[in-house]
Amino acid sequence: MKGVMEFLEKAGLVKQEVPSAAPEATMRPAASAAPGPGAPAAPMPAEPMPSAAPVADGADTLNLADIYAQAGVPAALYPAERLLRLVDGLSAMDEATRQMAIKAMDAADEFWTIADPLQDSSLKVQALAAHGAQLRQELERFEAETQARVTAVRTRQEQRVGEIRKQMSELEALLARELTRGEQECAEQDANLAAAREQVTRELGEIARHSTALQGLTARFGTLAAPPSAQE
Repeated sequence: MKGVMEFLEKAGLVKQEVPSAAPEATMRPAASAAPGPGAPAAPMPAEPMPSAAPVADGADTLNLADIYAQAGVPAALYPAERLLRLVDGLSAMDEATRQMAIKAMDAADEFWTIADPLQDSSLKVQALAAHGAQLRQELERFEAETQARVTAVRTRQEQRVGEIRKQMSELEALLARELTRGEQECAEQDANLAAAREQVTRELGEIARHSTALQGLTARFGTLAAPPSAQE
């Protein structure tokens, strides 16, 4: 296994881990070549647990660190994301060689085993599943609340439209009555005017007839009423 690790390290595919001052912290890759026989390994600062594999800007809206923290996922000696990056770095190898390389790394570092990233992966899968279930529940609740609000709006709308249409129907009936009554009153006024005109025309005719008759008397007998001197 040591020969495989040296081969991978020389190829630039992996770097061997060195012990850290804090056993519970994740190991950071060595900055230089492996130390000679008998030389103590220099402790390196603990590396924080990565929240997720790098993604393109805008490709992921989830805050995985918060999701894992809320689910109580503990910090792993060897996070699952690191193993994912390692597998991605070894993607050029065939599956058997990749398995052998990862097994060599596991055997070369006594501070973690392959069970660590697998356990970390299992806990994070559970956390993501729980978060997904919560999102679905929240969406279902929001859908139900929205549907209830929409139903209430539709019901209120139908009631108001019904009331308005009833008022419109009543107003149309009132309008029809007013139009009818107005036409009737106008017809009565026109009839009264026509009757008055007929009456006045008839009376004026009678006045003219009587005036003519009276004027005829003056013309016929006016001389009889003159003084005798006037008659001579």
